[in-house]
Amino acid sequence: MKHLLKLGFFLAPLAMASVAPVFAQTDAEEFYQQWIDYRNGEISVAFERTPVQFALHAFHARTGFLIVVPSTTEAKVVSLRFDRQPLEPAVRSLISTIGYRNYAVMYDDSGRPHRAVVIGAQPVATAAPVQMQNAELAAAPITLEERDQIKKDLERWNELKQEERGRVEVRLKTLPSSEDREILVKEYGRQLLGISK
Repeated sequence: MKHLLKLGFFLAPLAMASVAPVFAQTDAEEFYQQWIDYRNGEISVAFERTPVQFALHAFHARTGFLIVVPSTTEAKVVSLRFDRQPLEPAVRSLISTIGYRNYAVMYDDSGRPHRAVVIGAQPVATAAPVQMQNAELAAAPITLEERDQIKKDLERWNELKQEERGRVEVRLKTLPSSEDREILVKEYGRQLLGISK
């Protein structure tokens, strides 16, 4: 009996220590559950005028999927509702609701998506006036000299000033569809993601 009492005395703190983290995780999951429910690979979202940074944090906390957006979205709010969508369409919906179109998804070694990086410095709402100002560029196909200049600019992307980067981004957005445009956009994406050839 004495041995059993001693054993119980030593095991009681271990049992109590292992219970505390389980309750803490459950509280955090319950906290975000009112906005995001993620089960069996399907996600349901209910954001109503929620700050973008909070929505992205909640999305990451519940799904493990990180969405990286430019810092200009800090003051914005998002309103979005959908039920039981697969993860990738849900990511697309959230990013487009925030106001962006272009993003890259990164996958882990097992082929599961784990991060999305928004590509481009301007949200969709502010990109339209820039395109309107540059309407003459939209109609003009790319020349060989311009293509070579953009290639050079993309190769030295990290050295460019923000104004120069903006000029390249606007021109890439206004180029008509062509093989040259596809090559330049792919190189632009590599530079933004820091991927070497």
